[in-house]
Amino acid sequence: MAQNLPDGEILFRSFLVDKTSITDIVSTRVATRLPQNATLPFLVITQVGGQPSADEALIYEATFMVDSYAGKYGSGGSKGQPDYAGSYNLAKNIVSETFDAKPAKYTSDGGETGIIYGFYSQSGPSRVDEPELGLARYNIEVVMVYGAVT
Repeated sequence: MAQNLPDGEILFRSFLVDKTSITDIVSTRVATRLPQNATLPFLVITQVGGQPSADEALIYEATFMVDSYAGKYGSGGSKGQPDYAGSYNLAKNIVSETFDAKPAKYTSDGGETGIIYGFYSQSGPSRVDEPELGLARYNIEVVMVYGAVT
């Protein structure tokens, strides 16, 4: 019987919403695009590439850009400057969680299951200035090593 590789973005999202250091900040606001008028803070994950692992069959390496967004500074979002400290804190928590990740099976809300073996090649957090948006944003790059459940 053939095995199907799970959707990497969905699997990575399942990993992120399973981590309290992430959900304590964003709840479940993790998506593959930033919606209009989003409640902030918010995470956007985008798969920008990938390839089969050279070491194992049915193992894949997917490269992701992760953007952490935060709104205006201040507890009520009332100050005029973007909350770069909040955005950075979210990004650094993702770096920490992926660095410390152990192999585990994850199932998405839609029922798709896969195994995340680990992560590597992280870059960032890097600050992105977009003053016209009024949002704070940091991004990181991470490679997720994953496969189908056997």
